[in-house]
Amino acid sequence: MAKKGKGEGGGGGANGGSRGLGGQLLLVGAVLFLVAWFVPVYRGQDVFGALPGFAASLGISPEGALQSLSGPDWLPGWSACKFAWHLLTTDESLGRDSERWKQYLLGATCLTNAVMVLVLLAALARACRGGVAVVLGLTLLACAGADAAWIYLIDQNPLDVYRPGYFLWLGSFALVGVGALANVGKR
Repeated sequence: MAKKGKGEGGGGGANGGSRGLGGQLLLVGAVLFLVAWFVPVYRGQDVFGALPGFAASLGISPEGALQSLSGPDWLPGWSACKFAWHLLTTDESLGRDSERWKQYLLGATCLTNAVMVLVLLAALARACRGGVAVVLGLTLLACAGADAAWIYLIDQNPLDVYRPGYFLWLGSFALVGVGALANVGKR
């Protein structure tokens, strides 16, 4: 049996089907995104009741933070997403009104998950090609920049605050974004 080459359905090479570089990055990013939901996101998350202490370090009242604990214990990413949603939707301010934009930016990171799901659905439908791939890839890289706000808007060492779940989640946006951009030449 002859081995299939590039362009003959063999899946290899830069433009070679779903196993090309873009497809591989999309797949790895999708797996990281999924795994990140099951891995602790911030320090102390694996111990019940640690969220109020983390919230206090951000200037959020412990009562508001406890609303985020209503998710299942086996899905730490859900609690982190609900915490971000709380930041976005609460009337309570983190601090000075002049810095309220930081609260909204951090809160908006919960919405980037919907963008990721839409991009992954587009990739599954094989719609992540050409000009669409540019838009989707750049949008996900912009989401990664917004998601990184949890690093650059805090006054603490991120390695002391966040657990692997956060870094897996953040990395998934970068990988899927670059994977989508790698599919630009495909039709």
